[in-house]
Amino acid sequence: MGEGGTGLYDDLLGALNLNPAALGRTRYSELAFTYNSWLEDISMQQIAYAQPLSNKSVLAASLSLLEMNSFSGYDNSGGYVGAVDAGDMAVSLNYAKRISGTWDDLRFGVFMGGGVKYAREVLDNFSADTLLFDAGFLSISQLSGGVLGLGVSAQSLGGGFKFNSVKDNGPSVLRAGASWTLPAWGDPLTLAVDLKKPNDDKTTCSAGLEYVVNGLISGRLGYAGGADLGSGVRFGMGFKLKVIQVDYAMAKYGEFGYTHKFGVSYKFGAPVEVTPYLTPQQEKARWKLNRAKAFMRENSYYEAVLELNDALTLEPTLKEALQLMKQAREIMETEKSRNR
Repeated sequence: MGEGGTGLYDDLLGALNLNPAALGRTRYSELAFTYNSWLEDISMQQIAYAQPLSNKSVLAASLSLLEMNSFSGYDNSGGYVGAVDAGDMAVSLNYAKRISGTWDDLRFGVFMGGGVKYAREVLDNFSADTLLFDAGFLSISQLSGGVLGLGVSAQSLGGGFKFNSVKDNGPSVLRAGASWTLPAWGDPLTLAVDLKKPNDDKTTCSAGLEYVVNGLISGRLGYAGGADLGSGVRFGMGFKLKVIQVDYAMAKYGEFGYTHKFGVSYKFGAPVEVTPYLTPQQEKARWKLNRAKAFMRENSYYEAVLELNDALTLEPTLKEALQLMKQAREIMETEKSRNR
């Protein structure tokens, strides 16, 4: 998705890395792991766990490691002094909660979240550590024909790292993003746009598309722009089978070559909420229902009936679809009588 998604409400790792408020939509206990094969023998691993609480809030913990191969070290006169080791580590604790929204559907509303993380950097025989803070806001609204997401976040706010007497600023990042999800050919299509402002660089923009087929296979295309290194097209795909999801993404960093990111997540236990969990079939039935509503507004009643038939095939007890089907048939019968 072009390394964006501040206004999305997708997966556990995406929430931790872009907007902690999105954790508030987590309904199942979830364990996730990602491996990022980056540049010049640098790799990053992250493991995270999220636990919904009884008050409909969510608590999550994460461990991230950045590792690299040893490299040659030299003194001020250019003499070789041996191999140098370096790496980063961060442990975070995050909390998010829905603060407003309708009582009968916890997927929509306003969510807020934040987190604290302990970060440590190591360079040869020296190390530095600090506390950093994250905060985020997310609004998810169901509008006519689709779902709108708006989010802002501030990440890694803090005092920075100090090696001996030299202190670096914290790696803070400000983000703002929007997403729009609508039914396309019976399945959800999502467009996301993000603005990103690091404290040590210019503002960049990214955009991405995701299309999910039958709730199982996801195709993703994105573009990250404005950065000195790594701007360009991103490709990705995902596969979801009930409670297991596997994801892959690829990006090119100029002459440094390609980077590859792999992720897997597993949901378990019962949902901690009153609202019943929607299966992929129920989600698709609601997309069909939204398409039928759009056709009804255009007075295209025959097309609306076709969409409603599909929705009721997926979920026969969907009351709103039954009521709309009755309304559409009555209008069609009335028009038929007038034309006789």
